[in-house]
Amino acid sequence: MTKRRLRSAGSILNLEDFAALARRRLPRAFAAYVSGGAGDGLSLAAAREAFARWCFVPRVLRGTHDRSSRARILGRDYAMPIGISALGASAVLAYDGDIAMARAAFEAGVPYQLSANSITPLEEVIAVNPHAWFAAYFPADRSTIDGVLARLARAGFGTLVITADVPVAAFREPETRAGYAMPFRFAPRILMDIVLSPRWFVGTALRTFFRRGVPHIANIAATRGPHVFTRDIGQIGGADRFTWEDIRHIRAQWKGRLVLKGILSPEDARQAAQDGVDAVIVSSHGGRLSDCMIAPLDALPEIRAACPDLTILLDGGVRRAGDALKAIALGADGVFIGRPFFFAAAAGGEAGIGHALRLLAREMDRELAFLGLLTPLEARDNRLRRRETPGTAP
Repeated sequence: MTKRRLRSAGSILNLEDFAALARRRLPRAFAAYVSGGAGDGLSLAAAREAFARWCFVPRVLRGTHDRSSRARILGRDYAMPIGISALGASAVLAYDGDIAMARAAFEAGVPYQLSANSITPLEEVIAVNPHAWFAAYFPADRSTIDGVLARLARAGFGTLVITADVPVAAFREPETRAGYAMPFRFAPRILMDIVLSPRWFVGTALRTFFRRGVPHIANIAATRGPHVFTRDIGQIGGADRFTWEDIRHIRAQWKGRLVLKGILSPEDARQAAQDGVDAVIVSSHGGRLSDCMIAPLDALPEIRAACPDLTILLDGGVRRAGDALKAIALGADGVFIGRPFFFAAAAGGEAGIGHALRLLAREMDRELAFLGLLTPLEARDNRLRRRETPGTAP
């Protein structure tokens, strides 16, 4: 397959550069869906700001010629400790976005999570990335749970991520004001956005419709779920009756690696480890649920102290390879990034995602050299310091 080149690659020098390009191509409501947070955006901002409070003390003349960005996570070697997080609307933002992300991640050798709220059947995704992880939303219904587990096992998924932090539907004001809603409705505002976004309409919406018909939420259940225009779609998501008892039931049924996402407290991390979970993802769901949550990076040290032997990953606020190293220094084994990859997909499809991953790989290589680190794990070598804030005494 010949890949389309990203024509604007020369002007995209970091992950944040993708956002402006994607916003020019996407309907305004979809851009707001990706970028928006809950409430006043405090949790969203806090996740990013937490990284600015830390800096490294570098070491020199260590001979870093043989440095390596490679990392081992849940028994598998990856090219770097940075992966692509799950977002259900990937194939709405970019044509075949789920396939594009899965394939780009596989070729780059990094972890990738497919969301249960995606429109591409999971069987097609695992075919292009046999190492893909599946990020599930489960109700407190054992028949639904067992049906999904059986489907995942048949397809060949080896890592299941349970999204534990969405007991009720989220409400994000920016996307609501912009007209985004599920089930999807052709309100006048949306229609105007589509008219003003011809590249997205022709290159993504029409291509998707002609190839797959009306998009369905393909992976929320053992069979294909509802289409994006039906009222039943409002029932998709977590459930407030889903509890640790369900986690224990899943652990007894699921033979692969089990990951719990949405952990911010040491007590929950300890409970997860006690119930046989293989890893947790410290995450505030991108600041998309509540505006009253601790930043994932701030929660990380206590969680690592509570569970010294558990695989701990972080999702939230990571935008640079240096951010990933800071998270590793504070106890993470690796990190996931969400929004920038979805903007990269909207801006350039698989080529855009590949470019984003290469930017991160180059950043990681440079940061290791400049900080005098031979591997990302050496970031834990007591060289992280709190950065002084303006106006404080030295």
